[in-house]
Amino acid sequence: MKRTRKSFRYYKKMAIPYILLFPVVGFVMVFMFWPIVNVFILSLQNYEVMKPAERGFVGLQNYMTILTQDKLFVKSWYNSFIWVVVSTVIQAVLGFWLSTMLNKKFRGRGFVRAMILSPWAISGVITAIIWSLIFGQQYGLLNDILKRLGMITENISWFSDGSRARIALIIANVWRGLPFFVINYLSALQTVPDDLYEAADMEGATGFQKTFRITVPVVKDSIIVTTLLRAIWTFNAVDLIFSLTGGGPGRETMTYTLYIMNKFKNELNYGYASALAAIATVCLCIFSLIYIKISKMGKEALY
Repeated sequence: MKRTRKSFRYYKKMAIPYILLFPVVGFVMVFMFWPIVNVFILSLQNYEVMKPAERGFVGLQNYMTILTQDKLFVKSWYNSFIWVVVSTVIQAVLGFWLSTMLNKKFRGRGFVRAMILSPWAISGVITAIIWSLIFGQQYGLLNDILKRLGMITENISWFSDGSRARIALIIANVWRGLPFFVINYLSALQTVPDDLYEAADMEGATGFQKTFRITVPVVKDSIIVTTLLRAIWTFNAVDLIFSLTGGGPGRETMTYTLYIMNKFKNELNYGYASALAAIATVCLCIFSLIYIKISKMGKEALY
């Protein structure tokens, strides 16, 4: 009898954490996983709001159309690749450099940190307004500065050319996302033991050697997580591109997620848009797994 009571108390104690977690798990299942499942269900249907009579199950037809007939599918992926890779690499490099500078002690460090981190608090639409005023052709700040420096004689239309529009978008995105890297790198740099730098100084190590033999290995996991998250967020970003270029000129800045939004919002083709979204979800999951595997995240750094 005593043994039965002890077993009951043991299992009761073990079950309490799971009982407490059940409401949270249920909330996540309802508001996170169900919408994802619903997207995959819609991707197997012909679901156009303006054509209710044609709605119905079509199997993999949407996917076949995307992969064999949709020319903008490849174009939008190419634009997204340039948009994500260039933006993330620049932010990662600049963020690391700024964080190492801000990690040092100097007068006014708190004020400088606050100024550098402030763009993170600004929404994508407001960021687009700010940079549209900077890149504006007629009254843009950048054209005015370039004219005063004698570098140009006529105003440049930054958003009328595909290459210039990409550059303008990337600059705006770097300005907006840079604080995220600085915040994470600064917190990671606090974990680097000073003893390692002192030992390196005694061995006559250069600044370059200390950076890549000590700092980078110690903060490696933070770099991996930060770049991965920012790459995914940049890929999914729509507000900045939509507000600045709308995907133009000539769809040169039409990213994959913006293409999905146009199919969903403008053409009201929910089935086709869901198929596009499903492909993006699978690709991002595969990319994340490969990136974490290749980068060897979680493995102990060797100094």
